[in-house]
Amino acid sequence: MNGNQNAEDKTGVSRKNLLLNGIVILLCVVLGIQIVTFFRESSDYLKGPETDEALLIQWVSYQNYARLLEDVYRYEALGVPVEGDMAQIYSAAYYYEAAMLYNAHQKAGNAQQAEEKFAQMQTYEEQLGEYAFVKEEIWAFLGMETENIK
Repeated sequence: MNGNQNAEDKTGVSRKNLLLNGIVILLCVVLGIQIVTFFRESSDYLKGPETDEALLIQWVSYQNYARLLEDVYRYEALGVPVEGDMAQIYSAAYYYEAAMLYNAHQKAGNAQQAEEKFAQMQTYEEQLGEYAFVKEEIWAFLGMETENIK
């Protein structure tokens, strides 16, 4: 009886070892796949986003100038080149920023800072090109009256 019991014990132990080895191999394969996925996604993230002109145009059409300005600054920080109509879209974002600050300084009674921002508004207005329509939209968006603008 001892011979049969020893053979069964050895078979049981080898089955357990085989099962454990299989689980370890499976977990190593899953871990390897996760590592490859991680590095693939992180390398895409480190490249930074390409400028999506359509997205910036969408922000203009939705009058979401704060998001437009945020994206423009992010693209600048990443060193994304300005191509095509992008310069005009960037000017629209900068015009919004200058108009917003002009409005705030004017309401606060800071005449000198308001004049500086107004000069910036004029500079960016000249660069708007086909996006010149945003000037009136920004004024309306900020609640600025045309008579109160210098």
